[in-house]
Amino acid sequence: MTSRKRVMCAIEHKEADRIPIDFGGLHTSCHMDAYRGVINYLRWEWKEPKIFDTFQQIVVADEKLRERFGADVRGSFPDPPDNWTLKIDPEENSYIDEWGIKYHRPSGGFYYDIARHPLESASLEEIKKYKFPDPYNPGRVKKLKERYKNLYHDTDYALIIYCPTGGVFEHSYFLRGIEKLYEDMASNLEVIDCLAARVAEWQMGFWDNVLSAIGEYVQIVQVGDDLGHQDGLLFSPEIYKKYYKPREKMIISSIKKKTNGKIYFHCCGAIYELIPDLIEIGIDILNPVQIRAKGMDSRKLKKEFGKDITFWGGGCDPQKILPYGSPKDVEQEVRKRIDDFAPGGGFVFASVHNIQANTPPQNIQIMFETALEYGRYS
Repeated sequence: MTSRKRVMCAIEHKEADRIPIDFGGLHTSCHMDAYRGVINYLRWEWKEPKIFDTFQQIVVADEKLRERFGADVRGSFPDPPDNWTLKIDPEENSYIDEWGIKYHRPSGGFYYDIARHPLESASLEEIKKYKFPDPYNPGRVKKLKERYKNLYHDTDYALIIYCPTGGVFEHSYFLRGIEKLYEDMASNLEVIDCLAARVAEWQMGFWDNVLSAIGEYVQIVQVGDDLGHQDGLLFSPEIYKKYYKPREKMIISSIKKKTNGKIYFHCCGAIYELIPDLIEIGIDILNPVQIRAKGMDSRKLKKEFGKDITFWGGGCDPQKILPYGSPKDVEQEVRKRIDDFAPGGGFVFASVHNIQANTPPQNIQIMFETALEYGRYS
């Protein structure tokens, strides 16, 4: 069975020959340090990888490693606009993105942190006038169609396209700052509404541009919004349903007019109570399925929502088991999650979010070996 068919079987809630596996994507890759550890552990020649996402410091994994781990999915961001290039200031170890958001990586740090939010001190009128990047910039798709067309015809992988910004809430706080956005939720809801509307409008334009070029070639389209933390939601369900849910529904509806690709929604944290809302707005796939978060028990999720959505992730806990457990602990964890999520399809195996920097390489290897061996349906 081809990788593409295997993944589509899972999304259609059918059992394939084995559970499909994702490794190397925006939320399913690994930190540069963990990647270096795996390559050294396997005694392979080191080749400096490209960075997939500068903010998270995750890598574009080598094809040889992806094949070894059984990865069934390939994808990328669209290209940057032709009027902006990512430039890292070597003295500050910082960069400014096309939105004017500044990022800084501290000495000894694993990731880049947001160092400046361009709208943190802005008034409502200033927010309304702030110039957003052009979602229709031709540079975003200049080479994209040829790349995805070739992947579609020359490989049998399932193809996904990733969004380079966070969701409506997440990108609002990247622009405004999380503290200021919380103040707005308490006392200035006009700002919440304005930012949500503007970010949603931009994303609809962005997807119109991108999917006009590659909509016929992709099987999965990634959107999302981080709405939860370890123990609950980042803000009230009422705020979500009034300001963010309608905008996310609009974005998803606009995407579905441009492609038959399935909607992969990335949403971290303890989001159990919002899953019915996410199903209602049209998601097909939930990622990363943060199984250690409150209320996110794998068996419970499968029982309650397994007929409505595909779980993409949830294969091994990266907070405790994967970095600190023994290889046997990892094997047992993977077996449990497969037992819970895999019956009847509707499961794509991946670690819960990206593999972190301090993860032992032998644990990474045993995670994927177990998924390949134990994840067979027949």
